[in-house]
Amino acid sequence: MRKILILLILLAPLAIHAKDKKKSNIKHILPGRWVEAKRLSPDSAVIAFTDTLFMSFYPRDSFNYRLRNGFVYKGKYKFDEDNHLEFGTAAYEVVLRRPPNNMVLANAAGIYYFIADTSDTAAVVILDPTEKILPVTDIESMTGKWSVYKTTVDKDGADVDYSSQVKTVYITGPGTDDRQGYLYCGNDNRSNPSYYIKSLGEGQMLECVGTLTRSIKVLKCQNGELILQENGVTYFFKQFR
Repeated sequence: MRKILILLILLAPLAIHAKDKKKSNIKHILPGRWVEAKRLSPDSAVIAFTDTLFMSFYPRDSFNYRLRNGFVYKGKYKFDEDNHLEFGTAAYEVVLRRPPNNMVLANAAGIYYFIADTSDTAAVVILDPTEKILPVTDIESMTGKWSVYKTTVDKDGADVDYSSQVKTVYITGPGTDDRQGYLYCGNDNRSNPSYYIKSLGEGQMLECVGTLTRSIKVLKCQNGELILQENGVTYFFKQFR
């Protein structure tokens, strides 16, 4: 019994050292926003691109990842001691990380150079006071397919699940049934939208039906722009050709 006790005492420092080493292998990325500035092919040839990558890192290893005019992906990232960065929907090797100004990522498709994103994409939305916002009195005035180009989130919308975020609105107007349009959210495919729009009700509220019922306020629909708001999230749409 005494020999076992002595052995445990001798092994204890090794166990503590192993635990500390494991803990030290956990890596994090400082909070901040990044925008893609240059893209190369795997053999270092310059590639012209329009689908600019935007990345944001937040406390507690959470991220926001999107392409210009594309869907927003968010969740928890993983960053290991081998500099492998995993978003779930995409993965990269971190070639260079020099915050707050430079970061270089690479994968089998290419090499991506990022700089700090100092744009106002995360700013609080203030509607232009010089533009007279007209009331939206009927759903026919919103007819068409609208795609998100910008989303802002205030403190009340910080915990919104990505799967419920609106990506596309398709307004068909009155038909033979009670469906006047559709909401595509998260990763919905074209044949399976999460919600259908039942009506435009009082207070310019779009009444939507799906797994849940949702009421989404129409802030604006004019001059080629649609703005919707729900639970602290404001969505900006355009009809891209």
